[in-house]
Amino acid sequence: MNDDPGRRERRARLVIAGVIALGVIVRLLAVRAQGFPTDVGTFQAWAERLAQIGPGRFYEPGYFSDYPPAFLYVLWPLGALFDGEFLRLAVKAISIPADIGIALLAARVLWRTAGRTAAIAAAAAWSLQPGPIFAGPYWGQVDAVGTLPLFGSIVAAGSRRWWLAGALGALAALVKPQFGIGILVIAAAAAFEFIRESRLRPMAETLGAAGATAYLLSVPFWGADPTRVAAELVRLVRSASETYPYTSLYAFNAWSVFFDFWKSDADLVVWGGVLLAIGMVLAVVPLWWRRDTGMLLACAVFAGLAFYFLPTRAHERYLFPVFALALPLAAARWRLWLPYAALAVAFALSLYYAFTRYAQYVDLRVPQIIEATLFSRAGQIGIALVMMGAAAYLVWRLLRGDARLESDSAWKLPGIASLRQGRWVLPAGLGPGRLPTQRDVIVAALVALTVLVTRGYRLDWPRDMYFDEVYHARTAFELLAEREPYEWTHPHLAKEIMALGILAFGDDRVVAHEPLPPQGKPTAFAVGNDGTRVSVTEGFEVVVQPRGGAGASRALGVDAKALAMQGDHVIAMTNDALIVVPLAAPATNSELQKIQLPFTGARSLSLAGDRVIVGGPSSVAIYATVDASPTVIPIPTIAVTAKTDGSEVYVLDPQGIVHVVSTETAKETRALTGGQPGTAIAYALGPNRVFVARAGAAILDVYELETGSHDAVPLANARTGEFATGATALAVVPRTDFLYALDDGRVVVVETHGTSPYAAIPVTGALLGVDGEDDKLVVAGPSGSDLIETGRHALAWRLPGILFAALLAFLLVLLARRLFASAVLPALVGLAVILDGSMFAQARIGMNDVYVGTLIVAGWYFVVAAYRPRRSAALDILIAGALFGLALAAKWAGAYALAGVGLASLAVTARAYERGRPGKGGPLDLLAHRGANTALLLVSFAVIPVGIYLASYLSWFGGKTIPYGWNLVELTQQMYWYHSSLTAPHPAGSPWWSWPFVLKPVYWYFGASTGGDNAYIYDAGNVVLYWAGLVAFCWCAVAAIRARSVALGFVVFAGLAQYVAWIPIGRVLFFYHFFTVLPFYLLGLAAGLAFLWETGRARFVVGYVAAAAAAFAYFYPFISAQPFPGAQAGMFFILPTWTYECQFYPTFVCNPNIGSSFSPAALLGRLALALAVAATVAVLIVWSSSPGFSRLLATVRSGTRR
Repeated sequence: MNDDPGRRERRARLVIAGVIALGVIVRLLAVRAQGFPTDVGTFQAWAERLAQIGPGRFYEPGYFSDYPPAFLYVLWPLGALFDGEFLRLAVKAISIPADIGIALLAARVLWRTAGRTAAIAAAAAWSLQPGPIFAGPYWGQVDAVGTLPLFGSIVAAGSRRWWLAGALGALAALVKPQFGIGILVIAAAAAFEFIRESRLRPMAETLGAAGATAYLLSVPFWGADPTRVAAELVRLVRSASETYPYTSLYAFNAWSVFFDFWKSDADLVVWGGVLLAIGMVLAVVPLWWRRDTGMLLACAVFAGLAFYFLPTRAHERYLFPVFALALPLAAARWRLWLPYAALAVAFALSLYYAFTRYAQYVDLRVPQIIEATLFSRAGQIGIALVMMGAAAYLVWRLLRGDARLESDSAWKLPGIASLRQGRWVLPAGLGPGRLPTQRDVIVAALVALTVLVTRGYRLDWPRDMYFDEVYHARTAFELLAEREPYEWTHPHLAKEIMALGILAFGDDRVVAHEPLPPQGKPTAFAVGNDGTRVSVTEGFEVVVQPRGGAGASRALGVDAKALAMQGDHVIAMTNDALIVVPLAAPATNSELQKIQLPFTGARSLSLAGDRVIVGGPSSVAIYATVDASPTVIPIPTIAVTAKTDGSEVYVLDPQGIVHVVSTETAKETRALTGGQPGTAIAYALGPNRVFVARAGAAILDVYELETGSHDAVPLANARTGEFATGATALAVVPRTDFLYALDDGRVVVVETHGTSPYAAIPVTGALLGVDGEDDKLVVAGPSGSDLIETGRHALAWRLPGILFAALLAFLLVLLARRLFASAVLPALVGLAVILDGSMFAQARIGMNDVYVGTLIVAGWYFVVAAYRPRRSAALDILIAGALFGLALAAKWAGAYALAGVGLASLAVTARAYERGRPGKGGPLDLLAHRGANTALLLVSFAVIPVGIYLASYLSWFGGKTIPYGWNLVELTQQMYWYHSSLTAPHPAGSPWWSWPFVLKPVYWYFGASTGGDNAYIYDAGNVVLYWAGLVAFCWCAVAAIRARSVALGFVVFAGLAQYVAWIPIGRVLFFYHFFTVLPFYLLGLAAGLAFLWETGRARFVVGYVAAAAAAFAYFYPFISAQPFPGAQAGMFFILPTWTYECQFYPTFVCNPNIGSSFSPAALLGRLALALAVAATVAVLIVWSSSPGFSRLLATVRSGTRR
């Protein structure tokens, strides 16, 4: 296409719109930061006051407000429309529309005088320079609101629209008095017009419009009396000027150099006032000779600099309007760029310095090295000297002839021909992709199957909840039990899917039945961890039966009410004694050890390590060993249980009070109250809770030991049914921490972290025992024992995650095929997914990241597919919108993808417009089908996602699972407030920039065995993939531009859409937040490797993938909970930041102490295994490139067709 002037103009307009949009995005991201709470809170209070009492009483005596009325008109509607967090965000975003206006006005001023390039430069300079961003949406200040009318007034005066200049100048002065420099410059210009040209109209229009504007704006606040209005304005300005009587309020001027900041200016204020008056007079002198827009802007710059550098009591932001006023001049005259840029950078530094001096209010901290250098006293003076020097040079250049808007350079937008001259040529494999073939689907399926196998192995270990499973998986059970969800801070689709997994794979049922031993029906029953069953029959016979074996008699005549297994013997509790029965050999009654109890009517028996605890009607007896004399505590006892480590005993008395007794001191330490009389008691280690079954009602009294709080939880719900009586027995499975309650012929399964009864299993027995090693609950009764599966829960809530992980891998491979022509690239990205530690760990934990990550990849797949659809592009777009909606319903990170689609749509539309082919940009072009495509895109990426998100909460509306009775609006507010205020330090936290370097993997799990082996789970990325991935991703960004590669551009764009949103977030961040970026990060890595492969470096690629496989094998125990000797843990901490002694929040501190040692032989063994895996992978890659593998694939395909 020809490089015609029309296309250049369209391109320029699009670039201006693009840089302004980019600036808006950056500002919107900054809005979420805490900012300066005092300033923002003051603006919020003013807005709410205006909304409540109106303007007439706003300035009542005794109420603090040092702003004139104009800015209050901005706050007034905000206070009426918003409150709480939304009002805070609205206040912080006030400056954004003003910033847009400043950028557009600067571009408009320059478009015809200095050219399109200067206009673009001006818009970009304002939109992206750090000072306005920091002072406005990050800090929460509103200088841009006053700068816009100030800037507009000068431009209006240059256009000889004096009435508009006067009105805007007065408006600016009534935002903040320091913006009154505009009306001063305009009035001087009008006066010179009268003196030199005998034209009275400019002065009359300026002063008349300014006076009328100030009066009309003030009347609602102070009434119609003009004398009162004038007096109140003077009082307000005087009061504001007297509020801070100090040399410099962090303005880096000469006063700060010679007298420091915040020193009394009692002896200096007059001199500062005289200097300001002289400066203001000198600032307008050049208008005597010229009064065009360029000179008016220059004189306004002089006045702004004088207001910052000459008086005392200047604030750090008084220089703000200078950067807008000087912007058109700097963009047009290249000699002004250096002082402008130097002053802008120094100004941003000064704002950073001033902001961080208020450490008691703000959450931004200065690195120690900057504090000790730039922000030292010498550094402060240096910054001030740079600012004064840059300002002086800027003034000198303007006075020397650069106060003009005509361009003095040959800058221009590059033409199409010039853009093509430096274009890279990529290998054919990185050219456009194609529709996936059957071969591609087979490769993707093999990758997905490998993901299933590798992630599915030992998926049920650990059996209990770890890390954030105690939030997400717990809530899945709460949803099933219709309990208030504990984890409400994220959308719950992922938790609903986990709940479906629990129903499908939890296997909560009777899986087997054991016949009744020939010795007879049991009256007391116990099961050891190894599965040994012990019972006492109706004939008082003690029977020991190994799992799956025959029962053997061990004693006769033992009228036991309860049994417990301790070591190699059984302790039987009778009405008044303990009888010790050996497990191994038969014994006669005369040979049995008998310990007489200190009371009769014994009711309950429990073990606490070596201790034996027996409860009776009047007291509880604690035996240090079965042979020792008991310590008797006068607590009437119904039931008793003990903490897992034996340190505490929990005694239930007849009134329903649970007494906590220390086994060391044999003294009661506290009492847990709030419950009612009960029948049974149990303790669960994971949630650290005690559970009591109420007598006569199907209710559990639950006690939180950490806080002592109490909750009453009914066993009955829609899933478990109704119960006529209370539970008669409780049992906790130590491996899983699940509670089983026997009630009314059913065993109720209860998840203990949330106390969620979610399943009821019919049984025939009445006695409970836990077979730990076989993962079975044994329910013994007169007809035998029912065996209930207890070990599938962890598998059930985690299995949907690995299914989604496999789907993610499958779709990512096919996405690579659609994007790129290379046949090797999809395989490479599949290998990267298989070999990455974070992809491995995230798939195996019950959290929401793998769900949202998969749905985001799926959504982007169909967006890409729409450009080469199998059937209908519109259908692909609709499917993509639905998938992004599901992602949003799983985690708010899905909103980043929707924002990315919106930006992509604007970019595609703009590109087609720039090429002179509006509506020809494909399925994302808003103008396609004569604009009708806008409706399709709006429905697909706004209506459908929002509808799915809302529909996902339908079951919550008015139901038992809505937390705290909130409606959806209140819930959404609480979700946002929770995440935005999550600033407490965490040792596993890591900032966004550290994620590609894997500087802080997240510690998820630690388990220790009695044999010395430990198990760890860290969410740690494969460092070989991540470190090279950063290089490859950056190369993709450069290559996308230089080679005009849409596919590479998509990879970078999709990754950054998920990544950049985390940058301005002030809450504590974690490495796992990178997961939604990771698929595109690995795709970029695969593209880089494919480039090497296609350019003759296949051996390097094979070696690199082998090295990644070696790293995966080396760190496999570190990410999988595979047990290994605890002393070898140190070999996995390859960076000091991986330890908990190194923390990024609130400031970086690192004093690593690995705390373990390992032998060279252990390290060599681990390395040898890793190298063996690497060699195997290298051989497989080489073989897969051979003709034999191709023949095998052809055979598979032909078999599939048959």
